[in-house]
Amino acid sequence: MVDSGWLADAAALRQAQFDLPLPFTITFPESVENGQQRLVCQKLLRLIPGKRMVCAALWGMQEVVVKLFLDPRKAERHFKRELAGVNALIAAGIKTPALLFAGPLPAESLRLIIFARIRPAATLVDLWQAQTESGERLLLLERACSAIALHHKAGLLQSDIHWSNFLFCNEDVYTIDGDAVAKKSPGVEIGRELSLANLALFLAEPYPGIDDFLAALWQHYCSCRGWSVAAGEVESLHSLIAGHRRYKVEKFVAKSQRSCTAFKASQENGFYSVCDRAYQSPVLDELLQRPDEMMAAGEMLKAGNSATVVRLKLADLDLVVKRYNIKNLKHAGKRGFRPSRAAVSWKMGQRLTWWQIATPKPVAMLEKRVLGLRSTAYFISEFVDGSLAYDCLRRPGISTAELADWSEQFAILLRRLRDLGLTHGDFKATNFLCGADEKLYLIDLDAMRFWPKPGLAFKRAVNRDYQRLLANWQDMPEIERSFQNIIENLQSGNF
Repeated sequence: MVDSGWLADAAALRQAQFDLPLPFTITFPESVENGQQRLVCQKLLRLIPGKRMVCAALWGMQEVVVKLFLDPRKAERHFKRELAGVNALIAAGIKTPALLFAGPLPAESLRLIIFARIRPAATLVDLWQAQTESGERLLLLERACSAIALHHKAGLLQSDIHWSNFLFCNEDVYTIDGDAVAKKSPGVEIGRELSLANLALFLAEPYPGIDDFLAALWQHYCSCRGWSVAAGEVESLHSLIAGHRRYKVEKFVAKSQRSCTAFKASQENGFYSVCDRAYQSPVLDELLQRPDEMMAAGEMLKAGNSATVVRLKLADLDLVVKRYNIKNLKHAGKRGFRPSRAAVSWKMGQRLTWWQIATPKPVAMLEKRVLGLRSTAYFISEFVDGSLAYDCLRRPGISTAELADWSEQFAILLRRLRDLGLTHGDFKATNFLCGADEKLYLIDLDAMRFWPKPGLAFKRAVNRDYQRLLANWQDMPEIERSFQNIIENLQSGNF
């Protein structure tokens, strides 16, 4: 027996927030073609409050995905744009989930589109992360590029093309999200320059390894179009991708500071907080409401004057909470007008997460506000099992092979930070964590800085980071030489 939940109406759906009770039911008039008069929405997939909602649902006994257009003024326009994109895909013979219903519900003044749900299905992100072999990853991207070439040959362009717009089901690749599909010139193929730009937007994801495939992917795309590769096009692809990535990461960091599908921001009872919705639960809500009381029950990791760090196990959450203390009235005045160190840690943690640089996953950030001024602040992240680099690399009997592996990870990390215009500000050996999963994690991000236009000041800051890193190992000449070699190779451009 399917739990149908509560009966939803237009007013309730337009007011819905991310805590919308599930499941809920939408009723159809008897005139609907397949005779199914109940749509049971079971899972919220996406929500733009008051504008659009996407749910996984049951329509009769069929699994479907439903898009609801809620904005009373713009729903008709958004509905028509989505439907036009879907119909353009269908007319071009491009695989897209079967369109089962599109229209208004007169009694509720709602517009909705219902698609068959693709099973089994995985996004390109899912498949990429599940696959570690580079050859298989290249094949995945080639399949997606083949689908994009079909779009372009049909004169179709996805204005917001990204990896989640494609579903893989066995040997088939399905295109979803008709809202972003537009006919540039009906019946006329998209030209080289615009095709290159659109492919660059698609490939502008942060996953390490993509750039190694760019020449091969452009060659594959060109073969799908019956073209040969022209001089300078691969270089242009690299340049366009770099620009798109800069835009995307800034957009992601900005989104992490407001309420959206992925994050929840709130300001109440003298606190400002933002948290990752994936971790949202009653115990996390309690921690955000009573941080000091709950920290008192945790395992003390650091009891400093400026910061207190504890490990907290709450239900299925294993967290590290770092409280940035206000030492005195003078310190309070100094910090009150500046972004808190917790806020810096949150933003930098999100930036590193987007770039796929290992750092403990940011869970939440909390600031006390007194008369609008920032006071004590808290940064909450996942606990990562491991040992600090200071201790790990000094272990008696550590093998040469293990030292070489950690050195290589340090080299890769330092190169990526430099290439992304990032400086850490405090490269103590205790700010690197050698994880039990054999990954190198960067921690303690409150002094980190992003340099939009790296110049002489950036180079000086990078050099300060390098000198601080070397200072950790003055009593261990072998390790110091290893880091010195890494830094010299970075500075000479050999790495």
